[in-house]
Amino acid sequence: MNIQMKMAWAGLLLVASSAFGVAQAELAIIAHPSQKVVGVSQDNVSDIYLGRSKTFPNGAAVEAVDQDSGTASYQQFLAKVLKMDAAALKSYWAKRIFSGKAKPPKGLGDDEAVKKWVAANPNGLGYVQGKFVDSSVKVLLIIP
Repeated sequence: MNIQMKMAWAGLLLVASSAFGVAQAELAIIAHPSQKVVGVSQDNVSDIYLGRSKTFPNGAAVEAVDQDSGTASYQQFLAKVLKMDAAALKSYWAKRIFSGKAKPPKGLGDDEAVKKWVAANPNGLGYVQGKFVDSSVKVLLIIP
């Protein structure tokens, strides 16, 4: 195999591994940087997003926001954190709303919209792909 062929294969492998890395992106659970909570568990986050808890583990009030159902982050959050599909979540919320127990988190759009909202709201909680995290938000948990 000549050097050009080896370089072509190396480039192909690099592109393939990069694409795989994007497909397996980490999800970051984020809060406002002033939030005193140090971290959360997946169960804490699930309880908040399913309306079973209205506070962070440290007792501070929390307001969670969701992404639109069409985003990759939303699909990843459903599968890995809530452990539901869209139909199961819709059914869950229909029952909760009908009983008057809770309302679902409002949807804001995509990763950028959620990050911007959380950065502006001291009680905010959201989730974004790890590549969107910057100093405007505080990471509480990484979901691989």
